[in-house]
Amino acid sequence: MKKRMNQEKKQRKTSDTHQHNKKKQVSKSLNQRKRKTKGSIRRKNGKKKKTVLRDIILTTVFTIFLSLAIGSIFFKVTTVQGHSMIPNLRDGDILLIKKRTDLRRFDLVTFMNEKNNVQARRLIGLPGEKIVYKEDTLYVDDQPVDEKFIVDEVNESQRNGKNFTEDFTSEDLTSTKTIPEGYYLVLGDNRPYAADSRVYGLISAENMIGKVDFHWSLSNVKR
Repeated sequence: MKKRMNQEKKQRKTSDTHQHNKKKQVSKSLNQRKRKTKGSIRRKNGKKKKTVLRDIILTTVFTIFLSLAIGSIFFKVTTVQGHSMIPNLRDGDILLIKKRTDLRRFDLVTFMNEKNNVQARRLIGLPGEKIVYKEDTLYVDDQPVDEKFIVDEVNESQRNGKNFTEDFTSEDLTSTKTIPEGYYLVLGDNRPYAADSRVYGLISAENMIGKVDFHWSLSNVKR
């Protein structure tokens, strides 16, 4: 009887151990599956992040390239050369030029001169107009027009007994009384010393680059 009871205890013990081991194996298997699942999710998330990052980089590069390509069609960056536009523009100032735009009187414009250098000047005369300067007054088709951008310089020059802009007419620059179609008359704001249409003649439309949309003065940085 005692022997039988001992055998039954052993059997129960063996059965309990077996079940415990089985539970352990099941638990271990579940943990391994969880780890594999988590690892798989991490890898998938990692791949998604890499793909998103790659797409962002490609989109950014493409956008920059497209902006530069479009910008080169409509805009140009150049610098002021010389002192013909003092006091409004100074040597070395950086200019943002808007190309392919309608030009109006008194616009600051840039063009290619006879030496193929980019120059910035003030647009004074348009095609078909008669331009006359007399005693520091601009006449367009016989009507006086104020030049507010140089009024201080004109007043200072006249106080010293001199005209700021020498007398001349558009007819002095061309064989016709009015500016021919496809040509413009430009002057520097620094009238007594500027090289402009009075020196090298009218500017053809095909040599016009555009008008100054924005300018950045280096003199402000030096201060």
